[in-house]
Amino acid sequence: MPNLCEHGGRCSQTWDSFTCTCDGTGYSGATCHTSIYEQSCEAYKHLGRSSDAYWVDPDGSGPLSPFKVICNMTEDKVWTTVLNNLPAQTSVTGSSRERRTLLQLNYSASIEQIMAVTNSAEHCEQHVSYTCRMSRLLNT
Repeated sequence: MPNLCEHGGRCSQTWDSFTCTCDGTGYSGATCHTSIYEQSCEAYKHLGRSSDAYWVDPDGSGPLSPFKVICNMTEDKVWTTVLNNLPAQTSVTGSSRERRTLLQLNYSASIEQIMAVTNSAEHCEQHVSYTCRMSRLLNT
């Protein structure tokens, strides 16, 4: 004590020195301080990477943990999509005034992680669409 290893690194000590094992933490370095992930999809694009799923660490070596996003890289823009728990199209059947259907979106990141990504973004949007067939929307 104290554990000088950051981000959950495991500390091994001798009488006059210590070493950190950073395996599985997402960080590297003598004290597990340096993130092994880029801070944004834009940074992955500058490394020559193409559209794919990547782990990002928006605050670098800060207190927020890395999380997985989808990076869509076009020629002139980079889009970052934070994943949620619903499939792309979720069917809802049998909903009625008496038995309403509620869907809750749970994201793969905490609100703090999402804020770190959106605060550094040029443009942000959340898109949720409702498509219906032979149903009444807002009682009309």
